Amino acid sequence: MARFAGWTADFGTFELISPTGERSSLSGGEAGVLRVFLESANRLLNRADLMDRLGIDADTNFDRSIDVRISRLRAKLEEDPRNPRFIKTVYGAGYLMVAQVEWS
Repeated sequence: MARFAGWTADFGTFELISPTGERSSLSGGEAGVLRVFLESANRLLNRADLMDRLGIDADTNFDRSIDVRISRLRAKLEEDPRNPRFIKTVYGAGYLMVAQVEWS
């Protein structure tokens, strides 16, 4: 379980719990991406890094699948997914999860 900015990610139940206690289900893909981001909080990750850490074969999978998972996570996490607070895009470089994370 990980806590960040009032949110809780429960990887055992595939749930995301908002600061107000609302629960959202996470798909396996969303949970995997979120876990990688939280384990690498405040460090830049490019698509290749993400795919490698998720065990996704770049030769047989389209790298935009990562973008789709990130978009879905943003829709669950962000008040304004077009102006994200947590999962930032660093154009031409990758993604950055901006958060202090506590694990339990």
